[in-house]
Amino acid sequence: MKAICKYNVTTPTSVSASIDAVKVEDCAPFLFPSQPVVYRCLPSSSVFKQGRNVTMTFNGTELTDRNNVTVSVNQLEQAILNFTKELNVVQDYGIKILGDVTASWWLILVFATIAMFVSFLWIVLLRWLAGVIVWLSIVAFTGLFSYAIFHCFKKYIELKDSSGQWIVTQDLSYYANLKETWLALGIIAAAILVVTILLLIFLINRLRIAIALIKESSRAIGHMVGILFWPLIPYLMQIGLLAFWGASAICLAAVSKTGLKACSLHRNYTLLGGNSTEAQQYTDVRCWLSNELTELPCNISAEGFTGAACRCLTLGDCDVRYTYVLQAFQLFMWFWLMNFISAVGQLTIAGAFASYYWAFEKPKDIPLFPVFSSFCRAFRYHIGSMAFGALLIAIVQFLIAILTYVDQKLKGRENIVAKFILKCLICCFYCMEKLLKFITKNAYIMIAVYGKNFCISAKNAFSLLLRNLIRVVVVDKVTDFLLFISKLLIVGAVGVLAYFVVAREMPGIDRIIPPLQLNYYLAPVLVIICTSYIVASAFFSIYGMGIDTIFLSFLEDLERHDGSAEKPYYMNKELMVILGKKNKAPKKQA
Repeated sequence: MKAICKYNVTTPTSVSASIDAVKVEDCAPFLFPSQPVVYRCLPSSSVFKQGRNVTMTFNGTELTDRNNVTVSVNQLEQAILNFTKELNVVQDYGIKILGDVTASWWLILVFATIAMFVSFLWIVLLRWLAGVIVWLSIVAFTGLFSYAIFHCFKKYIELKDSSGQWIVTQDLSYYANLKETWLALGIIAAAILVVTILLLIFLINRLRIAIALIKESSRAIGHMVGILFWPLIPYLMQIGLLAFWGASAICLAAVSKTGLKACSLHRNYTLLGGNSTEAQQYTDVRCWLSNELTELPCNISAEGFTGAACRCLTLGDCDVRYTYVLQAFQLFMWFWLMNFISAVGQLTIAGAFASYYWAFEKPKDIPLFPVFSSFCRAFRYHIGSMAFGALLIAIVQFLIAILTYVDQKLKGRENIVAKFILKCLICCFYCMEKLLKFITKNAYIMIAVYGKNFCISAKNAFSLLLRNLIRVVVVDKVTDFLLFISKLLIVGAVGVLAYFVVAREMPGIDRIIPPLQLNYYLAPVLVIICTSYIVASAFFSIYGMGIDTIFLSFLEDLERHDGSAEKPYYMNKELMVILGKKNKAPKKQA
């Protein structure tokens, strides 16, 4: 039996050399039968059928541990049991939690549907509630900081005559009894409040514009209800891509250098079983794959990369270097295709909202199926632009993956300077990824509006945003705050309702929902909360993209039109009133 040793250790050829290699932990001390799982070896239970007190041997010599104690099958079994004891405890908890989730699957679907309905209702209501939420939040913020200033200076006055020395300590209660602490907190709170009030005074008109744009997005969704279900298509596409990528990753990970075993199955086999002998004997997927790949039109005798690639695909005789290249290529294509699917979703949503904004008479001029029309335009005219935008992000993500892999491989080996440089590079590429996602998203909006290529649209969008930088910041922050509050309210409301239902603490719930046999009632509640968050995020991602599209369209409308009969504004009357604009009535012909 061949010894299993480290990669940089020469396999011993004698018993004494094997024992020495085991003592210095260069070779494995125990060898026993194993079974393949995805072409990897896992311990087999057949070793325990030999008898519990049977001694483990290597080339006829009894194996001993480092204390020269003979190792038996019973000891090996006990060691494995001790090793897996804690894992079994975790597995037991996992089985119970999985059982709870399985038992309450229908309830999870019910609450997911409730989250969808509440999200849709909340988006529709935001046309009336957006202003109320924003202004109430501003009033609450002002009141909170005003009370904080009052409380801090009150405590400062109470402790003014006390004597305390400023020292560094882990006891936070010590700092609470120092007058300097309350004075510093009072000054900081007063500074924040003053700066906030000054910003509100100067930016109040832009706040009104941001609220009006949010309301307009809600009106747009009210006219295009079907757009709320659009994320299902990109999500299904991404799930299908993930399944294909996972299957191909397993195949690449299972490639070995020893080659595929010879296969002589009849060509008329049946994959799903049948009456033929070949179908009944068909148990090895790798064997089937070999038969299929041998039909590839390539020359296994060719020199260089061509021959090596052909031998790898047809015979399974793969150089590990080519396997790494294929894995890297697969990872890059994963990034590219995932970003391409996201680009399809963003461009479709942007096109639908753009068709709403640029309809002069709403809803009369809105297309009959705005989402479908936008999707068709994206695939007919803008596949190249979406692929190019996705490619830019994929390149950066691929570089981040490489740097992260290098960082993990060199952990504990590199010096401080190299580690610092590597971390800085990863951070810079992360920032570049965020910037590219911001640029591509706005480029897709301009593509949806004007139909120009990616580079021109990205340049025009970036220039437009720079010319209106303050408005961009205000609208972005107000939108982020509003969407955060909305998600928090929806997830919190659904989560609290789920808790009272699952825990049977709601009066009369037993007459509506039958009792559930659960081990931990919090398990389905947490799943419901996570599901509600995913549903709310999907709905509000559409809402956020809609706000960005209408905002860019509004800026374009403001720059390109003057309200004349030849160049009328497309914005609604509320925005015209805020900006002091109006459309001039066309002159009547005599």
